[in-house]
Amino acid sequence: MNLERLKQEFNSKKKSILGALASGTDASPKGSVDKQIIPIMELLNSCPDAVTTSSCSGRVSVFLEGRKQSSTTSAPKQEHGADVAAAGGKGGDGRWLFVTHDHLSDDILQEGQDDAIFLDMVFGGIPSEPAAPRLLGQLSSETRYIHFKFEPMILHVLTETLDVANRLLTCAISSSFRESGIVSPLKNPVVAIRTMGLAFDSPVGVYDPERNMIQRFIEPSGLKLLARLTNDRFRENSIRIDSFYRNLLSTMEAPETPLESKQTRALRKKVEGINKGRGIAATRENRVEIQDPLEDGIPFLEDDM
Repeated sequence: MNLERLKQEFNSKKKSILGALASGTDASPKGSVDKQIIPIMELLNSCPDAVTTSSCSGRVSVFLEGRKQSSTTSAPKQEHGADVAAAGGKGGDGRWLFVTHDHLSDDILQEGQDDAIFLDMVFGGIPSEPAAPRLLGQLSSETRYIHFKFEPMILHVLTETLDVANRLLTCAISSSFRESGIVSPLKNPVVAIRTMGLAFDSPVGVYDPERNMIQRFIEPSGLKLLARLTNDRFRENSIRIDSFYRNLLSTMEAPETPLESKQTRALRKKVEGINKGRGIAATRENRVEIQDPLEDGIPFLEDDM
């Protein structure tokens, strides 16, 4: 595909995306853009060769897994699978019981505050009780777990060319979003900016659908401890978001290289050198190597938004 065709396709997509943003259309469950990430979005969308496609500034959530396929169900019913959860617990009536894109108030997390109010909030109004001692022996492949989760910022940026994507990628990596990567590098590439180092996912109970009851693995004090940990993660997440914003400002102000500073150029050259070496090795062996995300943080990632 020639460069002019890529440019036309990019401009068409960008116009459509910005039009949807201007009209207030937002396909996320929240229905609006997180306020903390708006400055970054506006900055990137002001670039002629980049546009944001999806974003989340970070969130705390309590998630109820969907109905799972019984291990004794016949194969034809397994293939049907329309009302059962996929891997990860989504689908099959899997849903968020609680979601916030900001830290939790210290007032509600204090010891001595009304535990019933806190439990009602995080479990979405579903009543709960301490798990019975025999519960552990009753868990199976059909058990629906309750997860207490923190997920840091994630941002997807459509770019006009691979060169722009690589520059943006090095900027993200230098801001500690080390698990960032590039999707569809042969067309209009998408840069997925993310870090998994701040994320955590803790099972805190199981759901009893017959009684519409949650059986908790931990007491309210333990849940409040997890919530305080998410507040710590939120603070670090905000530091990284601010760092990314400052790096973007710096690179955009650099003459003749609107998405690159000296630091990000050095990182980009390092990344390009690694990729070039791997490409040569892959060609020699007539195969494509899968990069280890723990090795250098620059794999090509699937878009999960």
